[in-house]
Amino acid sequence: MPITNRTSQDRARRADIAAAAAGAMPPAVPWIPPNGTDSQMQPAGIAWDAVRAPSHLARPALAALGDEAGAVIRDPYNGDLYWLLPPGAVTVWEPLPQVTTYGTACYVEIPPTGRTGGPGPYWIREPHDRHLTRPATLHAALATAVGEQRTEAES
Repeated sequence: MPITNRTSQDRARRADIAAAAAGAMPPAVPWIPPNGTDSQMQPAGIAWDAVRAPSHLARPALAALGDEAGAVIRDPYNGDLYWLLPPGAVTVWEPLPQVTTYGTACYVEIPPTGRTGGPGPYWIREPHDRHLTRPATLHAALATAVGEQRTEAES
């Protein structure tokens, strides 16, 4: 019985990953950020995966995404932004220069609900209606920012 259950869970997860890669959004796993005043290290790969980009790439990507962006976290120490994606999405993420992915076996510092400024990580976009960003949409926005940075460097 556990083997059958595990196999069907694996199939469902693979289907969700394939849907994420195609730009479809699998059903979100119930998740809420921490309450209180302290951030928490939370595991990626369960309710979400994460993508981190440095501010010089993240700012234009966030502007390009507009309302398509889900929850976004800012790390005030280095200016990096983190987007939350459907779990499993980073397993099929095409690598981009200076962009880091966090999936299973990784942890991300998550700010508490309502924190919209430092100290510590805070929400640029809080996870009110939804917390996940479409992987394909985010990847396209970041790839455009990377391409623009390369063009400027070559000029």
